[in-house]
Amino acid sequence: MRKQPPDRQPKKVTRYARNQNLSSMATPRRPEEPKRINFLGVLFTIGILGGIAWLVMVIFGLGPYAEELSGITTDSDTIIAELKSSTTWTPTSTEIPTSTLSATSTPQSTPTLTPTLELLPFNLYGEPEAMSSSMIPQQKLGCDWLVVAGQVWDLQGGPVVGLTLHLSGELGGVAMDRTVLSGSALAYGESGYQFALEGLVIDSVDSLFIQLIDSNGLPFSHPYAIQTYNDCEKNLILVNFKQVR
Repeated sequence: MRKQPPDRQPKKVTRYARNQNLSSMATPRRPEEPKRINFLGVLFTIGILGGIAWLVMVIFGLGPYAEELSGITTDSDTIIAELKSSTTWTPTSTEIPTSTLSATSTPQSTPTLTPTLELLPFNLYGEPEAMSSSMIPQQKLGCDWLVVAGQVWDLQGGPVVGLTLHLSGELGGVAMDRTVLSGSALAYGESGYQFALEGLVIDSVDSLFIQLIDSNGLPFSHPYAIQTYNDCEKNLILVNFKQVR
């Protein structure tokens, strides 16, 4: 008899049997190492950070730039102040214009104020003249008398009578406040006047003043200073007035 192969019954496979894990045929991947920053990248990063820090210091005046910014501000304030002072204008000064303004520019001339006298009807005619009182024999005044005398003329050179002449000031400690009328001393002319001061033949400058006034005391002329001398040959001071308007 031929041998029969042994019966091999197939294994029963249940529907819910667990699947067997199959070993993976793929080779496992090794984890990648982190990339390293090269030397040039480090230098580039440092350069950017340094530039940002420099820009911040320049804008806000920090660090070494603080003194430079403060110096610039001071210089500009000084220039503006000096330009203002160099371009100040006053009505009575004559300045030479300059084409270039600088911080060290100065005015070409020093402003001065020149007082302007009001134009009154009478002015001093000529300069006061000193001589000996003996030249007027009609008066018969000796060397111990100081005489202030003269005449008053109108626009045409004619005599003006009846105007008041005022002698004021101080002489040798004596206060002066005297008045006479033109035409009261005919020895000097038709409009002559005279002040006779005994015992006051002394030297003086800007102590005695003479002026023409009207009957109400309003000025017809400016007051003029009279210089006197301790000299018998100069004890008569002639002061004349003339109308100018």
